[in-house]
Amino acid sequence: MRLQIGPQRRLQCVLISKNYPETEMRKTMKTFVGSASKALNEAIEIVRLGVIAGAAGGLAEMAWITLYAGATGANPATLARGVTTAAGVNALFPTAPVTLGVTVHMVIAVTLGIALAFIWRMLSSHRSESINPFPFMIAALLGVWTINFFVVLPIVSPAFIHLVPYSISLISKGLFGLAAAVVFRLLATPAMNMSRAQIARRSSYTNDLFGNQARLSRL
Repeated sequence: MRLQIGPQRRLQCVLISKNYPETEMRKTMKTFVGSASKALNEAIEIVRLGVIAGAAGGLAEMAWITLYAGATGANPATLARGVTTAAGVNALFPTAPVTLGVTVHMVIAVTLGIALAFIWRMLSSHRSESINPFPFMIAALLGVWTINFFVVLPIVSPAFIHLVPYSISLISKGLFGLAAAVVFRLLATPAMNMSRAQIARRSSYTNDLFGNQARLSRL
């Protein structure tokens, strides 16, 4: 059903638009609200990307450690208890170290994923193309592993360092980086490139429009 607007109503709309033109303040407010809404939506998308990437990386680490424990006969509960002890929350649920250890591990993984998503997005915004997530993630996780095992853990929980060999924990962080990079490649990179292409098309259209108007004004 189409809404019919009579000639009198059209005339009223024209008179209102002439008598009450849009002020510069209203234009500024519209621009501000539009920019704020866009920034908020972008931040939400980055958080969503970080949560998915962090969860994928955390699960990849758990799968690797579980495989290592099964191959060597290590006790997964000991590794989980080591995580809770290192995080300082072992006293909260002393009877459920595995559940608490997995929860703490996944919370840390998701938090790390969100932080890396914001850093990657910030670095990519200053380039014509998105940064390749694979070398970025591998380098970032190697840095995290180095800081954890040579700076933080020797102070917070020295016993945690000896739960697994250095090579096993290093491979674990590498798998985190690979899993997170796959998520970034599948979800973030195509969206960013599409957004850049849309901006480029709009910019080209605007330039052509102003160019045509300038040529017509000279005729």
